[in-house]
Amino acid sequence: MTPGVRAEVQSLVQRLADGDRGALRPAFDRLWPLLRDFCARALRTPVGADAEDAAQRALVKLFDQASDFDPRRDALAWALTIAAFECRTAARSKGRRREDSLDDAAAERLASPSDGPEEAVIERDLITAARGVLAELPSADAEALIAAFEDMRPAGDAAFRKRLQRAVARLRIAWRAKHDA
Repeated sequence: MTPGVRAEVQSLVQRLADGDRGALRPAFDRLWPLLRDFCARALRTPVGADAEDAAQRALVKLFDQASDFDPRRDALAWALTIAAFECRTAARSKGRRREDSLDDAAAERLASPSDGPEEAVIERDLITAARGVLAELPSADAEALIAAFEDMRPAGDAAFRKRLQRAVARLRIAWRAKHDA
């Protein structure tokens, strides 16, 4: 990275922060290849869909939050920080998809109606126990857990992930207190 490129990025992001819409296209043209290549390296993939998706989400957030940019800070470092966050999010999502994928035989066993009455009773008891623990949690925690479970996460809520993490921790504590005694 040459000092000239860094200075150009600094100037463009500062113009965006000042509300200059004319800086949007030049900022995109300068930042896109930098962020795309950074995301490809961070995700350990060739430049492709995953890296481009993460870079695109980073640019959208950067443009959305441009008015919050502190001109005393390094604009390129700020852009790369946002991109790194998006790469971590993409990596976690990819890991979850791998965890959630089942082979056909396992999926068939789970969907099979041939489960006996014991399994039905166990499932019903677990659902009842989970509802009981959820009812004891603060309503904000229960809402976050339900939103995550139903894949209804609020768009644009940057604090949701942290709120969900705290809710899961409280759920575990409440479950252990009630059922592991």
